[in-house]
Amino acid sequence: MTEHTRKTARQGDKERQIVVSVRFPEPLLQKVNAYADVVDASANAVIREAVEEHIRTQVRTSEFQRKSKEYLRRAQEQIAVLEDEDTTALVS
Repeated sequence: MTEHTRKTARQGDKERQIVVSVRFPEPLLQKVNAYADVVDASANAVIREAVEEHIRTQVRTSEFQRKSKEYLRRAQEQIAVLEDEDTTALVS
């Protein structure tokens, strides 16, 4: 873990944090703990940093862009259904 990452992690600790439960296969958790020991960090910090990096990387991909547009299209369709129901209820 770099000095910048440690500093950022400490600054991030000031933010409200929510406890979540995540299941890991034992071999993966062993890797997380081993890595954390080597870089002198907590397993929490390693996991948090990995998730942040994964999201940063994924949102830049064309696949994510395609899926986000599809998600928006589906959401707009659902809103249209709700608006149609509201209009029908008002007319009745």
